[in-house]
Amino acid sequence: MLTLHLREMVEDGQTNNQVAILGLGVFLLGPLVAPTVTKMGRPLAKAMIKSGISLYEQSKKTFAEIGEEFANNLAESQTDGRC
Repeated sequence: MLTLHLREMVEDGQTNNQVAILGLGVFLLGPLVAPTVTKMGRPLAKAMIKSGISLYEQSKKTFAEIGEEFANNLAESQTDGRC
């Protein structure tokens, strides 16, 4: 388990622990960076959702066409078998 105690790190001379330093940086800079990331991420998330909906609609149409073609082939093969 990773614990971050700044005072202990400095007192023990363990300032070369890169994971702890990174965690401290994220902890300190997070409140400053989070609003910017959120602002930039929202349009990206909206675009991804729109793309997903578009892909869903296209696949729905394609599968309906495949199902219709399959039904036609099945009906035709049943008709051919009865002759």
